[in-house]
Amino acid sequence: MRKSKEFFVVKTVLAVLLAMSASMDAASAQMGTPPNMQPPPSAFGPDPIIQITTTFRARIEGVADPRDVPTIAAQDMARRSLYNMAANECTVLAEFWKADCRLSSFYVYADIDRPEAPPHVGSMFGQAVYELRLAPLPGR
Repeated sequence: MRKSKEFFVVKTVLAVLLAMSASMDAASAQMGTPPNMQPPPSAFGPDPIIQITTTFRARIEGVADPRDVPTIAAQDMARRSLYNMAANECTVLAEFWKADCRLSSFYVYADIDRPEAPPHVGSMFGQAVYELRLAPLPGR
């Protein structure tokens, strides 16, 4: 009888030690987060934002030769055309991505005739950067 009691005690002590060892391994494998620290945002986080960059081209009316200087009125019309394109693009992006769209930046420039680049006779360009905030998915 004494032998079976000793065997039972040894078996119990081993089981307790094994259980303690397993719980310590599990506890050491868990990473603690420092207080007041949040993980960095990602495209798949709770508030994802997508950036899209688009380039537009508008013709400046009345310019036939790269050496011609367009009138102020013609430049204004081309610039306004670029602004309208940028505004319409935000509407299209919002509908396509089911997101809120915001024009983050818009840069307008005229390509000056350079020997290494093909001439863009009478063209003005606009580069727009949009930020899209995706709508939350149902059930989230």
